[in-house]
Amino acid sequence: MEMSQETFTALVVENQTAMYRTARSILHTNEDAEDAVQEAICKAYARRSTLRDLAKARTWLLRIVANTCYDQYHKSRPTASLSDFEWNLPAPEIDWTEQFSLWEAVQRLPDEQRAVVTLFYYEGLSVREVARILVISQGAVRTRLTRARARLRQVLEP
Repeated sequence: MEMSQETFTALVVENQTAMYRTARSILHTNEDAEDAVQEAICKAYARRSTLRDLAKARTWLLRIVANTCYDQYHKSRPTASLSDFEWNLPAPEIDWTEQFSLWEAVQRLPDEQRAVVTLFYYEGLSVREVARILVISQGAVRTRLTRARARLRQVLEP
């Protein structure tokens, strides 16, 4: 049975914050995240007949958002040949002593850790649901959460 337009609209409205946060945890700018969410909504609407269990609608929708973000990220990622660079620049020193909010600290995590933390802590999804959305194992989710917690602890401790 295909989901009605009203049901779909209610699903999107109910999950709009989670969709944006998920997109923002994967992509690096607000504009890219907004574009990805809009594209994901269009994709989800076109594929709404594939959702068999309305109880899993949130996970289904967030997985479409995550996949759309990954597609967008891979398309826009600039590439360069290493042979073009005959010299190396040192990585900039990060001043972890500056004060910033927890969300800012989360945004500074590596991509894979940031996505897992956002889905698990900010969206309240289970390890199993996060694994389904990001198409990784539950063990990988737990490992990324552990590493992210350790890094956040390092950054946020005075």
